[in-house]
Amino acid sequence: MDGTIYDDCTRPLFAFDGVGGPARSEQAEPSRRGSSAREGSRVAVISNPRSYRNKRRPLTVPGGVLVESPRTRHELRRTLAAFKHDGVELVIVAGGDGTVRDVLTCGTDVWGDSPPVIGVLPCGKTNALAIDLGVPDDWDISQMIAAWKARSFVERPPIEIERVNEGRPVLGYLFGAGVFVDATDLAQTTHRFGAVNNLAVALSIFGAVASTIMGGNNSEWRQGKAMAIRYGEDAKLLDGTKANSEGQRFIMLASTMERLPLGLKIFGERRPGMKTLVVDAPPRRFMRIFTRVLRGMTWKTMADDGVHRVDTGEMRIDLEGGFILDGERFPAGDYLLRKGTPVTFVTS
Repeated sequence: MDGTIYDDCTRPLFAFDGVGGPARSEQAEPSRRGSSAREGSRVAVISNPRSYRNKRRPLTVPGGVLVESPRTRHELRRTLAAFKHDGVELVIVAGGDGTVRDVLTCGTDVWGDSPPVIGVLPCGKTNALAIDLGVPDDWDISQMIAAWKARSFVERPPIEIERVNEGRPVLGYLFGAGVFVDATDLAQTTHRFGAVNNLAVALSIFGAVASTIMGGNNSEWRQGKAMAIRYGEDAKLLDGTKANSEGQRFIMLASTMERLPLGLKIFGERRPGMKTLVVDAPPRRFMRIFTRVLRGMTWKTMADDGVHRVDTGEMRIDLEGGFILDGERFPAGDYLLRKGTPVTFVTS
């Protein structure tokens, strides 16, 4: 799938396929390339050559900044370990949301308690995280470095997701299941026709609405997917929303971002933390509820109408149909979601 730096795109991300700790060849060691340029350098770039913008124009790289383009998970881990060994303090990710997800996931074990600051250079097709962080779409590496030197930072905790009883998480910022999986497939179609960023989001929303309405009561879109959801003890539940429930869900979303593309407010008013939205299937009074949800409205009969917004530090979800995390599909199963340790990002 586009947006990943891994060669084998038919398998789940490494965190879900039983990969253990780094092999001997992946342990931290100094880079053998560009050693003179890197001496004393504190900035490095991970560039995804498959990302939308990177395929269309080359990066402009200031002197002394090393750019690496790892193409496998093992190369990525080894690259990040070398960055740590060499004292890199700012890692700029030139790619889309999926590339950021991969870097954070691979970097968790490598960095330990001393992670670098992360710069997100929006080179992908949607770049939702860059929008949330306030990173201009036309920023370059020099501008990112200048903002870093000025200590223009913002923190965002990722969502940590792991299979129950496996204990090896993947980190991301936008989790979606149910109709969101099908809508993401639509987004890939819009990308092939050249639609990116807000335009791609708008076309995907329009396609999802049209498919839901025109499909009728027997539409697979309306029937949803089976999900068993259990919220943590700290969950803030709407009136009528249950801490533990099972049933068919039209859509389930979770995110720790505070701003979404197109100014959407599906989680309500802007606030920190892990926020979730669940809409029961089949959706009732679809168009009326749909517009209210997009605008971030609340109303007394939300739970009765099958709409649930819940803030929680952790939750467990057993779902069919798989899920999407930052643009990539993962298999069905029983998962734990929790709010992770905040990551420090560069902002404008």
